[in-house]
Amino acid sequence: MNAALSDRARAFRRNALASIKRFARIFSLILSIILLSAIGKLEPFVDVSAAAGISATHRGDWQLFDDDFATGYLGIGQAWGDYDRDGWLDLYVTGNRDPSVLYRNLGDGSFAVSSLSPQVALVGADTGGAVWADYDNDGWLDLYVLNHGANALFHNEGGAGFRDVTASAGVGDAGKGTTAAWGDYDGDSYLDLYIVNWSCFPECGDPNISRQHDAARDTLYHNQGDGSFADVSHLLDYDLLLGSGFSASFTDYDNDGDPDIYVVNDQFKNMLGNILWRNDGAGCGGWCWSEVSIQAGARTFIHGMGLAVGDYDNDLDLDFYFSDMVNGMVLLQNQGDGSFDDVAAAAGVAVGPSSAVGWGTVFFDYNNDSWLDLFLTATEFVQFDVFSGPEGMMFAYRDFLFKNRGDGSFADVTPAQWLQELRPSMGLAYADYDRDGLLDFVLGNWNQGYALYRNTGAEAAGNNWLNIRLTGGAGINRDAIGARVYIETDDGRRLMQEVKSGSSLGAGNDMALHFGLGAASIAELSIRWPNGVEELLSDVAVNQFLEVRYSP
Repeated sequence: MNAALSDRARAFRRNALASIKRFARIFSLILSIILLSAIGKLEPFVDVSAAAGISATHRGDWQLFDDDFATGYLGIGQAWGDYDRDGWLDLYVTGNRDPSVLYRNLGDGSFAVSSLSPQVALVGADTGGAVWADYDNDGWLDLYVLNHGANALFHNEGGAGFRDVTASAGVGDAGKGTTAAWGDYDGDSYLDLYIVNWSCFPECGDPNISRQHDAARDTLYHNQGDGSFADVSHLLDYDLLLGSGFSASFTDYDNDGDPDIYVVNDQFKNMLGNILWRNDGAGCGGWCWSEVSIQAGARTFIHGMGLAVGDYDNDLDLDFYFSDMVNGMVLLQNQGDGSFDDVAAAAGVAVGPSSAVGWGTVFFDYNNDSWLDLFLTATEFVQFDVFSGPEGMMFAYRDFLFKNRGDGSFADVTPAQWLQELRPSMGLAYADYDRDGLLDFVLGNWNQGYALYRNTGAEAAGNNWLNIRLTGGAGINRDAIGARVYIETDDGRRLMQEVKSGSSLGAGNDMALHFGLGAASIAELSIRWPNGVEELLSDVAVNQFLEVRYSP
């Protein structure tokens, strides 16, 4: 009896201490917002990392080698996904040379390191990008992690644990993995996987040896539907897979209903430029792909890093923004006829020429005004001189928050505080983690750690929104990746977003589609499912989290 009472007392004490800690975090968050309001204009985002319990570290190595940026591994990763299906988005971040961490969202604005975190920590591996997806359609999000060396696929065991299935699945691609993207390119309801690898130098040896870029090859895996994958990279032009890749995305750029692939390459060592694989359907010994970047105006030769995909001008096709170093960033406006024009300078988002090294980037509507805004992370490139010391490109620098003006241009609205508190930011992923109708983001800072920024709503007051999560079934992948949602507002505007998993840089944004609506309401909402079926919803209320499951 006494032992039982003692056990209950200890349990009560543990629960009480946990509640006190959660209360302290919430109080700290509220206090920080109150203080910011008291001293002046409330910024659109506030760093709540400490209050939310986010303290994961990142430790990377990047050194000069024979006058080339070659040694070390530019790996960083941050991915949102509800692994335990409790309705709250959890967060996984990679540590590069430090252990990776899985955080469980407690639903009160705070996070705790998951009891399952050790199973996906990858201690001893050099980790990079990460992305969630339900590759076997069992209803639970699985986790893919890119590494310098063999990548890792963790199967979600019904929310109770993770099992490393890399070997049996056949997806242990061994390069310098940067970003992975999921998409069902052949419409068989199972998600396929595209892996982006950066340059293999100096590991790949003598640059005079034939095929010296082989170890940097990107890989396309086809999901066999039985838990395993087949390397089908032979369906693509081999030589065009050998770039120093940083990011990629499955995306239907030509509006023909099937997912294409856009790859952003660094011109380091092997200057291929960016690559656009157009999905041409069945045939060709398995599947037909055409590389069309030149004819589409998308073969850009830059030090490409991150990739944002979205319809920033609300003309119902998808545009690309990607980052560069020193020279200007690129905004490819989709012309609706299969071609693109670079309008970065006219839109006010070129940034360079400057000392900025652009990394992760996303389109997201942070102020819910119905126009996708733009976020870009950056570090600074510094050459050797008597004042700055040794050359490098991972120095602390400002990030960029661009507000979409709705006329094809953007305004730099970067908070003043960010210009004073510089960080070497690389990774970036967004989600509405606290379910308040406002998009937040997590930032990955090179050789430091991760910072969680909560959207204060300071610039979204009075604006309506809709957060819609699609679930596939009956011949459609469960995450409904590749589906599109179209919204017509009661003031005559039309908005479109596409479900995707993987983009930016080593990032997994939340797969739910978040629409800002401004002062408008929804007149009509339609869904184009990946199989081409269109579903029309009427009387959809604003300011809600809507879940729609495919039913044939």
